[in-house]
Amino acid sequence: MDKLPFDTTDIDAGDVQALEDSYNVLKSKFKVGLTEDHTFDIKKFDVFSNYKDISVGGSLLINHPESGCYLTFVKVHTNMPNGRGPALNYYKYQVWASATLRSDFGRMIIRRETVVDKILNFVHPTEMHFKDDPAFSKKFYVVAQDKQKAAGAMTKAFRNALMEIKTDDFVIEIVNSTLVIGNIQPVDPKQIVYFAGVASKLSRTK
Repeated sequence: MDKLPFDTTDIDAGDVQALEDSYNVLKSKFKVGLTEDHTFDIKKFDVFSNYKDISVGGSLLINHPESGCYLTFVKVHTNMPNGRGPALNYYKYQVWASATLRSDFGRMIIRRETVVDKILNFVHPTEMHFKDDPAFSKKFYVVAQDKQKAAGAMTKAFRNALMEIKTDDFVIEIVNSTLVIGNIQPVDPKQIVYFAGVASKLSRTK
């Protein structure tokens, strides 16, 4: 096996194999480049705020320079108490696609809307709605820190690109002009390829 461009320290053999499989699939689907310069600041993103020990274990350029898309391999440390002995310490990877967008969105969260979201929004209205795009508003839960800025950046073309997302298990967070999309599921090559494609498209959408 060739040396992988990821930190595999304290990663079990099954996860290393998943990383290798993912890397090989990505190279067959995209123009993949290595970078040590681009690692988005995970501390700025709320989706990572619940983790005490988290770091970037690797980053790949996807279809650069045609798109401003990256795959960031986030290494999460878990310490699990064990009543029969020492605590279990291990690391798992999550893979998040990130994109440099054409506009400044401020701070936003976008995900599939649930019944609970609809109820909470009725009691405490915080969600953004797009009156000219009821299909999008019905499908997605969008919360923005600056609704005016977000509304200007969320063009019809951008919303149409989001409408094409085929999976329900994802969250998008945008901080200014940097978007991340992913979930907390184990490393899965098909899922990684899919999110890379979504991020690559969003990075080119005006």
